[in-house]
Amino acid sequence: MNERFPQFAPPHLPHIEENLDAALEAKSSVADGTNTQNAAAHGANAHGANALEETSQASDTATHGRYDDMAAENGFRGLGYGGDRDPQEVLQEYREAARQNPESSKHQADLAEGYAAADQPHKALRQYQRALQTQRDNGQEEMPDAHLGIGDLCRTFALSAAAVRSYERAVRLRPERPYYRWKLAVALAAMGLYEQSVAQMSKAIEIAPRDTYYRFQLADVYLLMGCEEQAISELQRVVELAPRDDYYRLRLGAALLRNGRAREAIPHFERAVALQPENASHRTLLRYACTRDGIEPAIAVDIDMLALSAYDEDFVRRIQRLAGEAVTSA
Repeated sequence: MNERFPQFAPPHLPHIEENLDAALEAKSSVADGTNTQNAAAHGANAHGANALEETSQASDTATHGRYDDMAAENGFRGLGYGGDRDPQEVLQEYREAARQNPESSKHQADLAEGYAAADQPHKALRQYQRALQTQRDNGQEEMPDAHLGIGDLCRTFALSAAAVRSYERAVRLRPERPYYRWKLAVALAAMGLYEQSVAQMSKAIEIAPRDTYYRFQLADVYLLMGCEEQAISELQRVVELAPRDDYYRLRLGAALLRNGRAREAIPHFERAVALQPENASHRTLLRYACTRDGIEPAIAVDIDMLALSAYDEDFVRRIQRLAGEAVTSA
C-alpha cells in the first residue's frame, strides 16, 4: 500500500462540496495562467495520475469509444461523453426545463450535466449540489449519477481524493453497477491506492465477467504495481475475449516484450498488423519487436515506406515505453 495515502478514502470532510467550489476556482486560475505558483502545489497526486495515463491514454482512440459506450449503457445522455449535439443548444433546453420544474432534482442534475459538457464546471458543481440537496430535503434517495458527476469534475481538476469520495458514494448507492466501480478504481489508482483499485476493478469484472475493458484496465493497474505476470494474465484473457481487437494485441505484445518473452510477443504484433494492414504504427511496432529479438518479421515491413503521423509517432513511443524492461522490486 502506498504509505502516503494509507486510507481507502479521505478522512471526514464535512464541507467537501463547499471546499470544491474554492478548489475548482483555484484550479481554473492556474489553467488561465493567473496563478502559476499554485500549479506545483496541487501536484501531490501527479505521479500516480501520470503513470495511469501512461499505461492507458493510448487506448482512448484504439478501444473504439468504449468509454462513450459504457456511459451510454449507464444512463448518461451523451452531453459530456461524445454527444453530437451542440452543447450550448442542449444546455439552453436543460435551463428551460429546470426553470419550469424548479423542485425537480432530475432536471437540476440534467442541467448540471449540461454545464459540465459546456465547460462550465463551477455551475455544474452547484447544480449537482442543488440536485442532491433537493433530494435530501424531500427525504429521497440521492442520485448516484450526481455523485458521479461531481467525481468527474474533481478528476478533471486533479482533485483525486475528492473524486474518490464522490465515486465511493455512488458505489454505495448502486453497488451492482460495474461502471461506477470502474470509475472509483481509476480514481484510486490515480492516488497510488493500487490495492484498493484492484479490489474495485476485480469486483466490476465479477459483475461483468466478459467486459474486456474493465479487465484491460485491471491489467494496467497491475503494471503500475509491478505485478507483471498478473498483468500479462489479464491481457491474455482480454485477447481471448476480443481476438480481433488490434490494440489489445499490441498491449499484450508489449507486456511480453517487457518481460523478455519476445518469441511469445511477436505473434501478437503480427496479428495486429494482419488486422490493420494499412496501419503504419502497427508495422513500426512489429519491426521494433522483431529487432528486439534479432529476427526478421514473418510479415514484410518496409521501414522506409512507413510515414507516421504525429498521432502515430506518439502512439508508437507509448507502446515502446510500455515494452521497456520491467523493473522488479527487490
